[in-house]
Amino acid sequence: MPAIRVGSQTVYYDNCGAGHPELLIPGMGISRFVWWKQLDTLSRSYRLIDMDNRDAGDSSPGAGPYGIPDMAEDAAGLIRALKLGPMHVVGWSMGGFIALELALRYPDLVGKVVLTSTSAGGWDHVPPSWELSMMFFPHETENFQEHIERIYSAIAAPGYMQSHVEDLNKVLRLTRSKPMSIESYRRQVGAVMAWSGVGEHLNQIRQPTLVIHGSSDPLVPYANGRFLSENIRGARLLPYVNVGHLPPIEASWQFNRDVAEFLG
Repeated sequence: MPAIRVGSQTVYYDNCGAGHPELLIPGMGISRFVWWKQLDTLSRSYRLIDMDNRDAGDSSPGAGPYGIPDMAEDAAGLIRALKLGPMHVVGWSMGGFIALELALRYPDLVGKVVLTSTSAGGWDHVPPSWELSMMFFPHETENFQEHIERIYSAIAAPGYMQSHVEDLNKVLRLTRSKPMSIESYRRQVGAVMAWSGVGEHLNQIRQPTLVIHGSSDPLVPYANGRFLSENIRGARLLPYVNVGHLPPIEASWQFNRDVAEFLG
């Protein structure tokens, strides 16, 4: 399994397919394997670099508190080490925060950008309900597997996980295969909570940008995707009707088609 060093961090990634390079950045609390419905399809046209964020999967744990900009530095270091810039970047949820920071800080490393179920952060972020926000703090009586099952059932569109038990079971198998400690999870939550956002800098993004957002996203409400598309020059917004926070899982065929068409 390939890995590179970026400062004090070890960043693991998978490399598959051929064509223009594309970096996949996952969200909070999950490893690179969350893109399981994308790898086979997109690797037919692109060289996919599927990375683990720090504290997730096979990447090294954080030595202490860190922020979204630090995680963007990890991604930039990976692109430089592989000599693949400018490469397309697909960020999902927290991975979208990282993609935004990466595009602003290192525009020479980034080609096209796909922002999925994410926001500009900071004061421009439209938050979820208080009840859903509180769900992200693990109960002392539950293990991480139980926590993930509770979260993923809540952030998909209503009823999706109940009618697609195979997807929920796949997510649970992935978390079991690359377990994340509660300490690592709390560090990622801390990075998300502390992020000051990039709302006032969105007009500086020059990369072609596609925003994909579920109309029924309970975690990062749809207004966040609309704000991104209205403030990034030339950005295109694709609303996914009756889809929650998980378009690459809930609407994988549509997602793969739209990403391939945009990047192609």
